[in-house]
Amino acid sequence: MIVLAYDHGAWEKFEIVKSLLEGRGIEYEVFASKEYDALDSFAVFAREANEKVKSGAIGIYGCRSGIGMSMASNKARGVRGALCFNEKIAEMSRLHNNSNVCILPCDYITDDDVVSIVEKFLATEFLGGKYQARIDELEEIK
Repeated sequence: MIVLAYDHGAWEKFEIVKSLLEGRGIEYEVFASKEYDALDSFAVFAREANEKVKSGAIGIYGCRSGIGMSMASNKARGVRGALCFNEKIAEMSRLHNNSNVCILPCDYITDDDVVSIVEKFLATEFLGGKYQARIDELEEIK
């Protein structure tokens, strides 16, 4: 299960994300503004989505810069959000950091970037091994 969390500033890019997931037959749940020009708070959506991620879902979050969603995602223990502004960052966030939330900076990436970043994030598996010790250390930070 994929959870999507985004605000009005990310609405257009997340139409692409939803189409991508639907095209691959991947189920998703949305926590987001219902309209393009809504003024709902990204923090509320992230909080709701974080609960699903803590239960094992993968998240794709977004806002205009990605910074707000990064802050909101990483407030929750067990949620490891990575601001993914290109395909390589998305890959490394999964390989070495076992990121479970891909955060899109929607004002700073193209429509094609959205597709390549999300595809890479979903296709990449955590390496484990020595990197697991780092994840364990992250979990100890309060």
